[in-house]
Amino acid sequence: MTREQTYTQQLQDLGIYELAFEPEIHTLAIMERDLQRALKAWKATAEKGKQPSVTDPIWTAICSLRRDILAHRDALGLTPKALQRLRAKTEGAGAGSEQSAICSRLDRILDEVNSYDSSPRG
Repeated sequence: MTREQTYTQQLQDLGIYELAFEPEIHTLAIMERDLQRALKAWKATAEKGKQPSVTDPIWTAICSLRRDILAHRDALGLTPKALQRLRAKTEGAGAGSEQSAICSRLDRILDEVNSYDSSPRG
């Protein structure tokens, strides 16, 4: 299964997949492949038996790719925070009409209570 297929399946499983996500999914997959190549190139710069240097310019590119990948995952809803945000939006849309109904009932009750104050007392 390709990365694109994996992400599409994950989004479908979460119930948030849209066809419009395809270009973003493709971009994310390309960036992850680039990250793998950069990591391989960075590790190849190390002397035998030693760790590669974090002062190498390739390391800067790796860090940048990691940040960008995280941003793309977040845009798709593939991080816990982004998924929670997307779910809150979809749940909020359904709750909006319920809140509206509750508000109108409360407004009617308030009007009735206000009418008690304006009625003459005997």
